[in-house]
Amino acid sequence: MLRKSKFVLFVLTIALILSQVSAFAADYTLEVAVNGVEETLKFSLDDLKAMPAEALIDEEYIYNSKTGEKTADVKGVSLKYLLKEKADIAFENGQVLFEASDGYPIDPQSLEDIFNDELKYVIAYEVNGEIIDNDENADTDDITVYRKVKQEGEFGTVYKLVNKIAVTEEEAPATEEPIETEEPADTDAEKVFTDITEEYKFAEEAIYALANKGIIDGMGDGLYAPQNPFTREQFCKIIIEALGYETKEYQGTFSDVTADRWSSVYVQAAFDNGLFVGNTDGTFLPEKIISRQEMAAVVARAAVASGKVAQEKLNKFVMEKSDYSDKDAVADWAGNSVAWLEAEEVFTGVAGENFEPAKDVNRAEAALVVFNALFK
Repeated sequence: MLRKSKFVLFVLTIALILSQVSAFAADYTLEVAVNGVEETLKFSLDDLKAMPAEALIDEEYIYNSKTGEKTADVKGVSLKYLLKEKADIAFENGQVLFEASDGYPIDPQSLEDIFNDELKYVIAYEVNGEIIDNDENADTDDITVYRKVKQEGEFGTVYKLVNKIAVTEEEAPATEEPIETEEPADTDAEKVFTDITEEYKFAEEAIYALANKGIIDGMGDGLYAPQNPFTREQFCKIIIEALGYETKEYQGTFSDVTADRWSSVYVQAAFDNGLFVGNTDGTFLPEKIISRQEMAAVVARAAVASGKVAQEKLNKFVMEKSDYSDKDAVADWAGNSVAWLEAEEVFTGVAGENFEPAKDVNRAEAALVVFNALFK
C-alpha cells in the first residue's frame, strides 16, 4: 500500500454481449480485445460449448447465501483456460475486474486466484441442468461466474450477469505485494477522487478526511475504489496510522506473514499494541477480508487506546440492549465493541436494521467507521 502500483499498458477486456433473440436461438457472443490490438477474438455460445474437454467444467459448486449453504451443478468453460489458451495471457500478476449488466458491484479478483486450479473459476452457461436466467428475460442468455470456496464460510463466490471482464497486468516487485495496492499519501495537496458516486456519499467526508491526513490512500489516477474489499492487513495499516503509532520490526509472530511482506511491520505493531489478535492455529490471514464485527473489535480497542472511551465504560455496553434485529448473531468477543459503537452512531450509513456481523467490509465502510470512532 505504501508504493504506487506499477501497471503496464496491457489491459484485456472481455465483453459478454447478450443479444435480444428468441429463447431457443439466443445468440451469445464473447468478445476478447487486447488494448492496442485492432483484431478481436469472438466466441459464440456454441463455440464455448464446443471447446476441448480440458476447457470444460461440469462439477458441483458450494456457495453461501443468506438462507445458508447451497450447492449447484455447474457447466461451463474454465476462465483460466480461456485467458491462457485463447487470449494468450502469460503474466501471473494482476487484477481481474468483473462487471455485471445490472450494475451490481463485484469485488476484484486476483489473477493468481483465477489461475489457481483449486478455485476453478468457470464461465457458467448451465446450472442444475437448466439454462441460466438471472435477468428473468428468456430471450437473452445469461452468464454467471462461479468459483470454489477459498475460505470456510465465505460469501462472494458467485458473480451473476457478468458482461465484462477486465484483466490488468501488474509488474510484480521483488517483495510480496498485497492484491490491492495504494499510492503513497501526499499530505501537501488536497485529495480529489472521481469515483465517489452517490452510492458512497455517506462516506465521502470520512474518505477525504482520512486521505488528507495520510491515513488512507487512493488507488491512483484519481480513484478511491470505495466498493473494493478491505483486508485484515490493510486495516492494520490504517488503524496504526490513525493512532499515530510507529511500525514495528516483524518478529515472525504469525506463520502466514513473512518479514518481507509489505504489511508485516503494521501487523507487528497492531499485535504489539493489542489491536489485533491472530488465530489459534498461529495464522493471521492477512489477505482475508475483514468482517464488520472484526472491524468493530479493532476500532473499539483503538478508541480505548486513544482515550476516546475507558475500557470499564465500554464493557458496560451489551448487545442485549442493541436495536439491531440480528444482535444475537454478533459474536460474544465483539459484543461490547459493537454495542458501544452503535450507541456512538459510528455505523450510521453502514448498518441499518441489521448489523450483519459477518459481512465483508469495503473501503468506504472502513474509512467511515475509523473516522466516526476516532476523529469525530
